[in-house]
Amino acid sequence: MNLCKISDILPLINDKESCLEHKCEKVLVPVPPSQIGKVKSSIKRILEESSNEITKKLNGFLLAIGKIHLLSNVGQTFQDEPTLWVPVKLSFVLFVPERGRRVRAIVSKLGKKHIACLIHSRFNASFHRDTIPPVYHNFVFKLGQPVLLEIIECDVVDKILDIKTTLVEVKRK
Repeated sequence: MNLCKISDILPLINDKESCLEHKCEKVLVPVPPSQIGKVKSSIKRILEESSNEITKKLNGFLLAIGKIHLLSNVGQTFQDEPTLWVPVKLSFVLFVPERGRRVRAIVSKLGKKHIACLIHSRFNASFHRDTIPPVYHNFVFKLGQPVLLEIIECDVVDKILDIKTTLVEVKRK
């Protein structure tokens, strides 16, 4: 998965309806022997490719990575592994969807029973037409329409995040 630029995401951090968290942590990143000469670029690629595995450890979904600071110019090996473990300090942004939190989204697909939305142009969310508040029963939804959703349930199915929501408010463009 291609990650967003951290500079594009940081302005959204303070929005309580973004479900975003900015963190800095020290981590050990496994670098294969073939990548030893180009550690920084390979670390970013490794993090992008393993974002699903990282998600479990970080309690959120990796959305953007900032600068990668090598904490040592020497890596470590463990037992007989050929992998070199490099200590780095990372600045990153996580999407942390939690039950009951509200999040802004954009309508991306109109179905007969469901309306699909995209959160941060990346994460799929949907709500059932039967759960639309009465004030919006006659509203005609359009693709690209901004909405405010409340998260009911989050699940990862076959490495894909599935977010079930209810509509809270339709935002005007």
